[in-house]
Amino acid sequence: MSNADCPNRFRVRPAEPQDCPDILRLIKELAAYENMPEAVKLTEEDLLRDGFGPRPFFQCLVAEVMQDEQKAGPNIVGFAMYYYTYDPWVGKLLYLEDFYVMDDFRGWGIGTELLKILSQIAIDSNCGCMHFLVVVWNKPSIEYYMRRGASDLSTEEGWHLFKFDKEHLVRMAAGE
Repeated sequence: MSNADCPNRFRVRPAEPQDCPDILRLIKELAAYENMPEAVKLTEEDLLRDGFGPRPFFQCLVAEVMQDEQKAGPNIVGFAMYYYTYDPWVGKLLYLEDFYVMDDFRGWGIGTELLKILSQIAIDSNCGCMHFLVVVWNKPSIEYYMRRGASDLSTEEGWHLFKFDKEHLVRMAAGE
């Protein structure tokens, strides 16, 4: 059954400060799915400060199941966390940091609706593209994105993603 068949099963809306506990719950579920449950150090307070303060670092959409479909489970069943960044080759881009729909609610069209809204946000913001990461073993997600026209930059352009952890940032800042 598609969302078109039951347009009132769920809605996607911008996250609000009171959604932080649910957003953190979904972040932890995603981390567990990616076999990294201990990696989440974030707190509800961090989300509140960083997403809803005077200078938000991220924006977020949430997918909310309507009351009659809820059945005593959580009301917020999916989310998409994103922010804007800049690429000196293409200009503005929307970076999709996290995208997750709870397993019991997959197949409802929630992911498709989240991507549709994110795409419109990117277009309205004059972004040249949307970037995101997918763990290499997550074949269902890779296939999902590629069916929708995503390019795998690691194979097509040969890019590698690197990071400096906080310890190394402190060392470099100290001139070590």
